[in-house]
Parts: sequence; structure tokens; C-alpha cells
Amino acid sequence: MKKSELCKLLEVGEWKDVEFKEARSAVPKSAFETVSAFDNTHGGHLILGVSQRGESFEITGVEHPDKVQNDFLSVLHADAKINHDVAVTEERFDSDGKIVLVFHIAENHRTRKPVYMDGDIRRTFLRKGGGDYKAQMQDIERMLRDATADRWDSQPFDRVLFKEAFHSGSIRWYRNRFHQINAGFDPEQPDRDFLYHWGYLLRDGRRYVPTRAAIMLFGSPLAVHQLIPRPTLDVQFLGYASGEPMPETRWLDRMVCEENIVQTWEQLVAKYRFFMPKPFRDIDPVTLGRRDDPPGFRVFREAAVNLLIHQDYGDHSRKAVIKFFRDGIQFWNPGDVFGDDSRLFEPGEKEVRNPQIAMAMRRISMCEQAGTGMRMMRDEWRKLGHSSPVCRNDRAWKAFELFVPGLDTEADMASDLLKAMFGVVGATEIQPGTDSVPSLSQVCPKSIALALARRILHEADGTADIATLMMRAEHTNRTRFRKTILLPLIEASLLEPTIPDKPTSSKQRYRLTTKGRLILEREAPSNEE
Repeated sequence: MKKSELCKLLEVGEWKDVEFKEARSAVPKSAFETVSAFDNTHGGHLILGVSQRGESFEITGVEHPDKVQNDFLSVLHADAKINHDVAVTEERFDSDGKIVLVFHIAENHRTRKPVYMDGDIRRTFLRKGGGDYKAQMQDIERMLRDATADRWDSQPFDRVLFKEAFHSGSIRWYRNRFHQINAGFDPEQPDRDFLYHWGYLLRDGRRYVPTRAAIMLFGSPLAVHQLIPRPTLDVQFLGYASGEPMPETRWLDRMVCEENIVQTWEQLVAKYRFFMPKPFRDIDPVTLGRRDDPPGFRVFREAAVNLLIHQDYGDHSRKAVIKFFRDGIQFWNPGDVFGDDSRLFEPGEKEVRNPQIAMAMRRISMCEQAGTGMRMMRDEWRKLGHSSPVCRNDRAWKAFELFVPGLDTEADMASDLLKAMFGVVGATEIQPGTDSVPSLSQVCPKSIALALARRILHEADGTADIATLMMRAEHTNRTRFRKTILLPLIEASLLEPTIPDKPTSSKQRYRLTTKGRLILEREAPSNEE
């Protein structure tokens, strides 16, 4: 560290990687709490000889720098104080005759966490913002789970009988794609032999026991629920931007997946297909991507699959969440990324939390090769004219968040349709009145925009006059219908008049715009009214 850098830190103040202590004549006990916190999170600088004066920091100096430095380092190397070795480098600065001691505390490797004090694991600390906080037991358990040499997904799972452990459709889905991509393997090989060959079954005497990875990938609902007591994924389609306050109506649509990874992926793709602004025309049977490479799908697939394969499934108190905002998509995962944050976008092999699950998806080309996914997402998204995805690897909360900005989804159209048809502003919906306008609670939440469009526009491939539209909306007041529903639909570019120059013509009829038709095309034929 240079002296100029020290001056900048004084101006900025304490944060997740900087802590100031006065330490005029001795090392304060709280300094070792900071050491534990830095070791367990992202590392940082502990700076002695600086005092806080209100909101600012100033150099006051250490009176006996040699003694303070020796006392600090000797305690760090005393077996009774810190349970793991601490990688520390020290520097000394003279500022107008005042001595400042700077210690850089490196983050410990995952296998040497948690770092705690006095032989008491309850004295584990985490760095959050500009402070040190005592870790809760669930925080400690997360670190202990990540510290093990044997990964969570490689452990055997025998809570259910073998014949009840698997979902045959998921194995079939996976093997179809596997044999299309990987030549030289017998497609007629029994499923048991296939799973055993790739390490998803373990031999225990005469019986076969599935690994946790096998259950998460191909498990039956019974087996998955016995393994994890929370959803695999929560998907939310929101009608507001990420920076806006949450309205009363929290989502336009929501899908909570409690099945295995293969089934969850199939559900997610179907929902993504529904909400994308362009219809899928030709689906690749292996990757489920459009053959004409729709903008953004490769980025979405990489982010979503990473969410499914890298999360901490041993964390039963939190679940993975994908939120479709109006201004982008947020992917939130329980479980941080292993390794150095600065290398996230660099190529090369990296440690992963669930190596068996990750390799299973890579074998069928469902995600990029190891170490290339983050860079691909950044580069591909920039090519589409968007800002780079933003990631946050939070060691303190053991979580990873990725935000992909600027993706327009049909959630925007759904929100526009709601506002146009029922006066929905923000989260407020008008209540049913004399015109028998249904409230949002009366509409199927799984396809809310489509259900509303069908209620008004019926089989709107053709045209309809205002009387027909009023009948479909169960309206009797022509003036109110035109003002509150018809004109807002036209302004939202969902409906258009056939004779725009003569709005009051007796021959006037109305038809769907391309935008309005796109919404209707999302609904499967089985959902026809």
C-alpha cells in the first residue's frame, strides 16, 4: 500500500475491506474479531493508529509501534487464540511523525473456515458492510459444509428404496440428450448401469445407493422431498423495475418448483418461452434453444443452469430465486462462488460446490465449459447492446447474485395490459363494480395477461365491433367501456381500429395488434376458453 492509498482510505472510511483502530498504546481486543471477520469473508486491511472523530477519520499514531506490532503478530500465531493460521502482511507509515501500522489480512481458503477465537466456534465473526458481526449457527454450518473435502452432492442417499428413488421421465430426457451428443455409448444400456458408470450410483454390498447428485438430477418427487425440505427454484415475474419499491401486488406470475433439476429446467424453459417477446419457432432438442439463436437465450440459459447446479442444496433455510423485473433479470443463489472474486471472468478450471451435478449438465452441453460461463455471458450481452451483467459474490451471507440488465420480457406486456384493462396503477386494482369487471383475484395467475386478453378479445384473429367487445367484457355502459377499457387498450398498442381516420364510424371494428396477438399466442391450445 502506498501512502496516497492510505489517505484515500481515510477519506472513504470503514467498509467491508477496511477497519481502523486507535491502538495508541496496545492492541485492542476487537482487532482480533476483525481478523476473524476478514478471514471468513473477503479479506481486508486492519489499520492501527487512526481515530474516528464524528464521521471522519484522522491519524493519531501508535505510541509504541514495535511493541504493538509484535504483540499483535505473536497473538495471531498463538495456538490458543486463532484456530487457523492467518496470512498477514504488515506495513509501517510515518505521517508527520505519527506511526501508522497497516496489516493486510488475506481471506482463508474454504477448507480453513470458519476462523474463530479462543477455541470457541461460537466466536466466529463475519464482515458485513463496515462492521464485524458474530456469526449465527446457520452461518457457521454453511462454512463447515463448504469446508469438507467430500462435496455435498457426492454423498450417498438411502432414505428411500431404490425402486422409489428415480423419476423415469427425467432419466429418459437426460439420456436422449446425452446419446445425441456423446457418440460411442450404448443407448440400450440399462438405466442402472448407466448411472453406475457415471458415478451416480454407489455399490453397497449387493445393493446400489444413489448419490445426492442423482436425486437432485433425476429423483422422484418423494426422494427430492426427503432430501431437501424446500423448493429447488422460485421464479417470479414482476411488473416493476428492480429499483422501484415493491407494490402490494408483488408479482404478475409465479412458479415454485419442488421437483428435480431436470423437471425444474423443463418448467423454467416453458415459462421463459411464454414470457419472451418473440415466439420460439424451431427448438433444438438438445439445448432447448432456438436454432436461430434468439437474442439473450444463451445468456439466460447459462445463468439459469448455473443457478441450478451451483447452489447450496444443504442450506434448507433459503432457496434459489429468479426475478423477472421490467429492467432485467435477477438470479439469486444460496451459496457463494468458491475461489478469488477477481478471477470470476478469467478462463480456467475453478472449484465448484456440486461437481457431480455440474459435470452432468456439461456432458449434455447445457452450460459452458468450466471457467468460461461468466465471460461468455458478459461478452454476449454486450454484443446485444446491453450493459454488462453485474454479479455480487457475498462471502458474509454465503450468497451469489447476478443481474442481467435490459432484457424486455412479456411481463412488460402483461403489466401494460393489466393497467390498460383494469386501471391497475402500480399495485392498486379497481374493485368489481356495477359493470361486473372482475378483480385480478378472479383471473388465473399462471397466465394472467392471456386470460384477460381472451376475456375481452375472444378469438381475436379477426375483428370485432364495440358491441361484441362490450359483451365479452360484460359491460353495459358504452361510454364507460370506451373510456376505461377500449381507449387504454388502443393507447397500449394492444388493439387498433380498422378505420383509424373515422373513430366513430358505424362500420368501425377493432383487431389485435402484433403486440396483442403475441400475448395470445403464448397460451397453449389446452387453455382455450
